[in-house]
Amino acid sequence: MTIDLDTPEGKALKNLAELLHDRRVGRRGRRRWSLDAAVDGKSDLRPGLDLLAAYRRGDPPLTNVHGGWKPYIRGFVRTGRLNIADLLISSTRNRMGLRGFRTAAANDELGDAKAAEIMRANGLKVVAREVHDLLLSFGDSYTITQPPRASQNETVSRITAEDPRQVITVDDPLTGRPRFGLKAFRNDWDDEDLAYLFLPGGKIRVARRPGKTSFTDGRFRFDEKSWSWDDKLDQETPGGLFAISHFQNERGVGEFEEHLDTLNRINDKIFNEWWISKIQAFRQRAVKNLPDADEETGEEIDYTGMFTASPDEMWQVPGDVEFWESDPVDLGPIVTSIQKDLERLAAAKSQPLHTITPDAANGSAEGASLMREEHLYKVEDRLDRVGHPWAETIAKAFAFQGDTDRAKVEAIDAIWGPIERFSLAQRADGAQKLKGILPDEAIWTDVLQYAPDEVANLRTLRGRDLLFNTPPAGKPADGAPPAAGQ
Repeated sequence: MTIDLDTPEGKALKNLAELLHDRRVGRRGRRRWSLDAAVDGKSDLRPGLDLLAAYRRGDPPLTNVHGGWKPYIRGFVRTGRLNIADLLISSTRNRMGLRGFRTAAANDELGDAKAAEIMRANGLKVVAREVHDLLLSFGDSYTITQPPRASQNETVSRITAEDPRQVITVDDPLTGRPRFGLKAFRNDWDDEDLAYLFLPGGKIRVARRPGKTSFTDGRFRFDEKSWSWDDKLDQETPGGLFAISHFQNERGVGEFEEHLDTLNRINDKIFNEWWISKIQAFRQRAVKNLPDADEETGEEIDYTGMFTASPDEMWQVPGDVEFWESDPVDLGPIVTSIQKDLERLAAAKSQPLHTITPDAANGSAEGASLMREEHLYKVEDRLDRVGHPWAETIAKAFAFQGDTDRAKVEAIDAIWGPIERFSLAQRADGAQKLKGILPDEAIWTDVLQYAPDEVANLRTLRGRDLLFNTPPAGKPADGAPPAAGQ
């Protein structure tokens, strides 16, 4: 079925597809983001997500070199790059471990068992890490919740992590919640583009475009003539719920997006450091006072190949001849400058210095503690921002399964793992000191840092210990004095 751009659905598909493409390449209308425009202060656009993805995987744009040098020096420039963006992401993402959910169900203080089933069926701990990784890298990420498929005998809703390079939503300005959404991607198996359009009321329409992809074309314009609706794949979600949940980072930007200049500067200095050392392996050498002609024959002397540098070579020269070799450049200032830039970047991102440079032992213990505290505050902020979208996601999963009691988003709380890990000695000392002050289960989860779903097993093991360690009635425990009259 052809796509009519005069219909609300056709117009929404076209607009969302172009918005998604513009976000990938960093464009708004005819204006496009570029490093030169950003440096000159002429662009208020965000860099494209494709560019941020290149930084994320350690493949940022290469340093500009003379056009004639590119075939020879390109490989050398590539080796002068350090993937610091990955370190900025992973150090925060690793502290955002999703452990479970509390719902409106009774007796779920340590996590809802039904929510745990959904998590295990979807591998949600890993899915959550993917969602958080995309969020911290690009500023946005999404989940799509799908109802169980009766044709596949499924009983649990499906939850997937979605890349903002493939998914985009238009949020309602009054509620801030997604109103329209699009997932567009390339299906290489069938050699076609697919676009899933999410509409208000839970309706989902699917469009196809066979042949060469249109999503990676820098001159992309949505061509309704090459796309068509596939009515057979249209569907509606139970209850008319919108299947996409939107996660957004602070200010809607990634963790390293506002520090591309710093990353470029560090990479440039790293390249300069090793390139200078590479060139200095072949120092400039010279010989002074060599005669031009042979004293006996008067013939001009050809020194070509005479001073070959080899372990078994021996040179015989006149007594007044001097050898000269250029002095090496001191790389110490360059190395120090790189270290300072890394420290500035760590300070700007509230990042513990040891996570991006191993040589952080020279800092004071108090300074390291303050930087670690700021990093923990940042992690807490990120957890606050993703808590509600996760509650929406799990609520939709319950609703699609028909569990309306647990589908109340206002009664759902995400349970997070500890954002700071303590040593076994520290945990044991804290547990001992809080014994009799806090309930045992609070000590197990808050002090000993056990996951809530491990508490049930701990209860069983604790009961087993009490059963086998309690002496029979009338028999004293080992080492206890006999009772009176025995």
